[in-house]
This record gives sequence, C-alpha cells and structure tokens, in this order.
Amino acid sequence: MLTRLIVNVYTWIIEISLWFMLLISGVSGYYYTVPILKASGWILENEPVWKICGALFFAVATFLVSAVLIGPFLVLVDIRKSVRALETKDSGSSSSVLPFERREPSLRSLGAAERGR
Repeated sequence: MLTRLIVNVYTWIIEISLWFMLLISGVSGYYYTVPILKASGWILENEPVWKICGALFFAVATFLVSAVLIGPFLVLVDIRKSVRALETKDSGSSSSVLPFERREPSLRSLGAAERGR
C-alpha cells in the first residue's frame, strides 16, 4: 500500500515539476530573448513578436530536454502500471485455462513424431 502511494506521489511530483519548468522557461524566454538578441548585435524592429517566439522556443527546448532526461522514469512508471493491471486482471480469473501455445518444430519433436508412427 505504501509503495503504491510513494510511486503515485512521485509521478505527481514529476508531472508538476515538468509543467512548472515549462512555465518558467516560457516566462524567461519572453523576458530574456530580446536582450540576448540585442547583445549579440541584432537590430530588432518588432520586439513583441520576438518575445513570443522566444517564449515558444524556450518552452519547446525545455520540453525536449526534459523528455530526454525525465522520460525514462515516466516510462518505468507506465510499465509498472501496465504490469499491475495485468496482475489484477489475471488474479480475478484464476480458474481459467491458459491458451494452448504452439511450439516451433525442432529436431527432438520431429524425431518423437516419427517414432510415434
């Protein structure tokens, strides 16, 4: 029970921090794009458009970096949820017969089939 709670809280913390990082990067991109471009020597005619483009660029860059860095943890949590769902699904029908699985032919099985003739 406690382990499930810890994993659920951990996923919520990760998700909230991801949204918070996107928000902060968008705001910082909005405020710092124009000074960065002016410091690098650009002459800007329409600053509000550059601010909006900077906010979008910073947010997209943060999303991509966080997807690469934090994505594997979310994949592990998703795999854990899928395994839990399969376990609860199988535990409810314990009296069911497992389906027959066909085996690939091998030399041993071919020899046994020939001896049976």
